Amino acid sequence: MTLFSEAPVPYLLLNSQGRVQEANAAACTHLGHGAEALRGRRFTRFLTPGSQGTFEWLLGQAGGTVPQVRAEGQLLHADGTMLDVLLDLAAPAPGAAPGLLRLIVTDITPYKQAHRDLLDMTASQDARLQAGATHFRAAQQELEGVVTVVVQQLQLPVARAMNYLALTRRALGDPAPEEVARPLLQSERAVQQIIALLASVDRYLQMRRMRLGLRRVDLERVLREVLKHAQPVMEGRHVHVTHDPLPTVLGDSQALFVMFDEYVANALKYTKGREIARVHVRVRETETEYHIGVEDNGTGFNMRHKDRLFHLFGRLHPSRSYEGTGVGLVTVRRLCGRFGGRVWAEGKPDQGATFWFAWPKLPVILE
Repeated sequence: MTLFSEAPVPYLLLNSQGRVQEANAAACTHLGHGAEALRGRRFTRFLTPGSQGTFEWLLGQAGGTVPQVRAEGQLLHADGTMLDVLLDLAAPAPGAAPGLLRLIVTDITPYKQAHRDLLDMTASQDARLQAGATHFRAAQQELEGVVTVVVQQLQLPVARAMNYLALTRRALGDPAPEEVARPLLQSERAVQQIIALLASVDRYLQMRRMRLGLRRVDLERVLREVLKHAQPVMEGRHVHVTHDPLPTVLGDSQALFVMFDEYVANALKYTKGREIARVHVRVRETETEYHIGVEDNGTGFNMRHKDRLFHLFGRLHPSRSYEGTGVGLVTVRRLCGRFGGRVWAEGKPDQGATFWFAWPKLPVILE
């Protein structure tokens, strides 16, 4: 019994009813009672009410065929202090009296406290993140509101400026005097760029506020509507538009129209220098997605700069060569992303480009 008595870990010997028969010095210290005071008392007397049922279950298991059982509980010290403990109940060590059970008590209070502190810290961080997200959404909505008002307020004066320039051109006659013709043309182009930018930003903001739904959408029909919308741009040009058989997908018809419209408009813009513009809509299918690509034989681009294409105001070509605002492709990326899709582009300088979007077969609308 010397090893038992002097072991640094709390040990107790219990009978089959859970009454204490022997307790070593470490167990007496944990419980705050001497060995004589512990003998004959049920061990549940030193457990919190919530742990007593757990210990009764341990007794029932240890009395069967299971050699050792373990559970967590809470121990009551004589001074009222509560300790989190691990209770291991097993057959007694060799040499002990037959019919007794050996109980090992391991103090895990520091670990449980650390776990509670970690949970509290995690909950606090989650609360801060939630508050931050709420604040960010509010700030974002406020910013969008401000931008919307600015766009609306600028549209009328910019339109007036364009009208004044047109009146000036008529007043100067045709042809206009050499010294004012060039500045007048530059002013008209600058105002036209502002008008286009305001329209693009307005469309982008409308897209962000767009109420989306999921229904079956025939992409053949969407493409027909897009080409009808693009007819004024194609008028007077030799444009050949072809396409692979397009699938019917689960999505939002308005969102898909905007995406196709932006891609087709982009292809028409960068093929305007070609005698014959060729635009082809490609389709690839995987197990989980449809890959839709709008291919053109236009200016193309260097793949080293592809990451700039889908960023706000990310242009690869100067505005004096190709009109545009750098907002359209961002609109596609944002819309596609709201359905769990993605976008990318492939191209070579002077050999054309293909702008792709991957559309999930089972999309989920993300906010």
